[in-house]
Amino acid sequence: MLRILLLSLALLVPSLSVAQQGDPVTEFSTEDDRMNAAMEQAKTTLPVFLANVTDGEGNSLPNTSLKVAFPTPSGAEIIWVSPFLWDGGVNMAGILANQPNFMGDLNAGDVVEFQTDMVRDWSLITPDGMMWGNYTTRVMLPSLDAATAASLGQRLSKNPVPAQWN
Repeated sequence: MLRILLLSLALLVPSLSVAQQGDPVTEFSTEDDRMNAAMEQAKTTLPVFLANVTDGEGNSLPNTSLKVAFPTPSGAEIIWVSPFLWDGGVNMAGILANQPNFMGDLNAGDVVEFQTDMVRDWSLITPDGMMWGNYTTRVMLPSLDAATAASLGQRLSKNPVPAQWN
């Protein structure tokens, strides 16, 4: 049932331009304490995020995304998925929001299946442009070019989780 619902959801996503190569990647060591802590915080707050951004059928609301670690031959590629569908337990599916670099024949716009333990971050962008969650983005800011870091820094909420969710 999850697959059928998501395939119909895929029809709602506009055609994406698929690049010859994957989208730019900012790499961090698997030993990076700040990035590992950010991903752990995102995992800890994932249940409250899902409770607030999915409808009664498990469909994600607009402007929500998940950053998911998909296994690759050399480790994992962590990539955004949006929109997504959640079965209320551990199973999820969604559409790749970025062009992968290391995921074989998969492309932006393709449907993928995954489980909640593969989620490494989450994002909610409110109508005013404020970005909630984005734990890994917060750690990445010093590694980004100045203009991108400044733009994102202005949009990131002071606290990752909206106060009304607590």
